Amino acid sequence: MTAVEPGERHHAAASIGDRRGLTEPRGEGNAVLLGLAGGAYDVLTGSGLRLVFAVAFIAGCALAALLVHTEDLLAAVIMPPLVYLLLAFIGAVVERRGQTGSFFAQQTLEMANSLILDAPVLLIATGLALIIAGVRALLGRRRRTA
Repeated sequence: MTAVEPGERHHAAASIGDRRGLTEPRGEGNAVLLGLAGGAYDVLTGSGLRLVFAVAFIAGCALAALLVHTEDLLAAVIMPPLVYLLLAFIGAVVERRGQTGSFFAQQTLEMANSLILDAPVLLIATGLALIIAGVRALLGRRRRTA
């Protein structure tokens, strides 16, 4: 068994996060987990994704944009719609239990419904991630030029 050199230990930790922040997969993973928690609460206590999901999803996307490495800021802005679609799909699958009919038709209807009715949640999360990433990028650029 060989000893791990200090540089190797830092490199291994960089796959999750380091002193620069979180890696993009970890940042978005946190957004997914927060959204799943909020969505699970909403689905278990009523019908559809509601307020708890919206707050958790927006907070997860904002935290991802706030905590990821600066080189991952663009991905933090692009990921909220993809994360939202994933979470809406999972919510629709969980709610579909016991229903009859075509799975594909039902999922298509549920996804369209989520995108139309919950568009403000998606727009707020994406806009907030864009603002946070933009401010971080500007501050990082100023530090480099100073």
